[in-house]
Amino acid sequence: MRVLVLSTDWNAFNETSAVTKRLRMQARTVERMDVLVPHGPRQLVQISGNASVRGFGLGRVLGSLRSIAAGWRLQRPDVVSAQDPFLTGLLAWIIAGMRGSKLHLQVHTDLFDPYFSSLSLGNRLKVLLARFLLSRADSVRVVSKRIADSLAARGIKAPVTVLPVFVDLENLKKAEPLDKRARYPQFKKLVLVVARLEKEKNVSASIRAFAEIAKADATAGLVIIGSGSERVALESLARELRIEKKVVFEGAQDPFPFYKAADLFLLTSSYEGFGMVLVEALAAGCPVVSYDVGLAREAGAIIATPESLPRVAIAVLSEGKLGKLSIEFPTEAEYRELWYADISLSASGTEARTGEKKSETRPTVGYVGQGFIGKNYADELENRGFPVVRYSLEKEYKNNKNKIKDCDIVFIAVPTPTTPLGFSDEIVREALGLVGDGKVAVIKSTMLPGMTEKIQKQFPKKIVMHSPEFLREATATYDAAHPDRNIIGICTDTPEVRAQAQRVLSILPPAPFELICSAVEAEFVKYAGNNWLYLKVVYINILYDFVKKLGGNYEHVRDAFAADPRMGRSHLDPIHQSGHGGPPGRGAGGHCFIKDFAAFRAMYEKTFPEDTLGIEALKAMEEKNVKLLRDTGKDLDLLEGVYGK
Repeated sequence: MRVLVLSTDWNAFNETSAVTKRLRMQARTVERMDVLVPHGPRQLVQISGNASVRGFGLGRVLGSLRSIAAGWRLQRPDVVSAQDPFLTGLLAWIIAGMRGSKLHLQVHTDLFDPYFSSLSLGNRLKVLLARFLLSRADSVRVVSKRIADSLAARGIKAPVTVLPVFVDLENLKKAEPLDKRARYPQFKKLVLVVARLEKEKNVSASIRAFAEIAKADATAGLVIIGSGSERVALESLARELRIEKKVVFEGAQDPFPFYKAADLFLLTSSYEGFGMVLVEALAAGCPVVSYDVGLAREAGAIIATPESLPRVAIAVLSEGKLGKLSIEFPTEAEYRELWYADISLSASGTEARTGEKKSETRPTVGYVGQGFIGKNYADELENRGFPVVRYSLEKEYKNNKNKIKDCDIVFIAVPTPTTPLGFSDEIVREALGLVGDGKVAVIKSTMLPGMTEKIQKQFPKKIVMHSPEFLREATATYDAAHPDRNIIGICTDTPEVRAQAQRVLSILPPAPFELICSAVEAEFVKYAGNNWLYLKVVYINILYDFVKKLGGNYEHVRDAFAADPRMGRSHLDPIHQSGHGGPPGRGAGGHCFIKDFAAFRAMYEKTFPEDTLGIEALKAMEEKNVKLLRDTGKDLDLLEGVYGK
């Protein structure tokens, strides 16, 4: 098979570049590959025995005409492939028409994103041209499912394959991390941005977000890798925000060592077709907080809106959690084979093979409650194609009340408050009344041990389970899609109930640890985690005061403490922003910690009245935490809800 490629990338002339490496890799699978760069430098470079790259040293118009002429003189290609569906796509269409070749178009940009069109009149014309060319292509290759879905939504009929941009993960693994202490002695934590400094990359949003991050963590610094026309304006913005001493512009260079040294990576592009930098950062173990662009959601980034990004970033930075790439990328050999299969699709004219199983009937899922827990779990199920019916008191959902009874599985995520009168599951019981007989009800709300079994007895015609939630308020969307644990607690251990529990487990996103256990055990799992972190926060605050009193540097103690794998890095910062957006302060706050510890302590006191030492220990930790919160003004509204004025 002979392939002609129309490209816009001048790096194809650089024999050591990743682009040339990729072209050589592709050329090894075909008889002949010719690459034309219409407005590239006037060069003819033989990059391998059967592949060459040619530019014409002319402007776009003359370079385009010379490309058409060159396409006519070459031995007839079986496939003409264009790097984009714009000008190079138009040239490829003309050459393919003249030579009777198949037309293959590549789409690397989310061109139907409204922001892309809004940038300029030229981009709006590009979108119109792309619609014309894509409707005439024999096959299309895109770099993400997001783009594939956008083409399908606009009626593009050509077979579409998804093949991510090749990412050299092997070399990334070999890269040595930057010695950040030597290079940036003024910073304890590094926030990293890697981007071209151009308008569409929206680096200014990262700088503005970092200004808020710096208020919460004075030890953090922002490092920006990249060059471009916006650099002067971005430097000016840093001065305007009075953070110029905390922002370092490093220029364009190899980002691999920086990924391995950074504590957090920010991506605030207005749009992305792929987003290679976030893939590289996640593969290096750096957590990524990103706008919902390109491959961010699929790859495992923590998604944030422009409004929530500073708060989410502060939470992630304080926890010290590592990033993890959620999708597998092909090795060099696998990529070569996939590329060949894709380009062969055009030559053969056969239908695209998606590799997907035939669709199967999915259960209809109900979600009662649309707070941050219910909404994020329901969104995650919908994103994976499950039919979801939502009911809550909000205007857009309240008319769905009578539809819940017809749902196969109903998740219940409603408040279970702890008040001065004690723990209340009244709202959960009301929600159970909406579930149809014979259907499965899964309580996500926090329940005191033993409560789910009591509810099952009240509703014997329904199958009631408890599945504790582990969402952090600041990163709930990410946590819902990437669970660490899936726990299903059942009230009666029969084959029928276990089968239903397995069915519930099967519709959840997979987790490293999954367990079907008794409802009481599942209820304890939730309290065990929340109360351990509560105690950890109180202890860390005591330790912090002790170290400071004797003239020590708490950060040194913290970092050495965290280096012990038994301890973990999370919840080691005594001064911390409230998870629900309140001001920074001290103590274990948020919607869960305060109420859950109060309920747990009260239940322990009732269950073991003879254990005076245990009761006193729990009460002392509770009183210490309340004092920390009150002294710093943190989460006073939540305190009042639990303990009263």
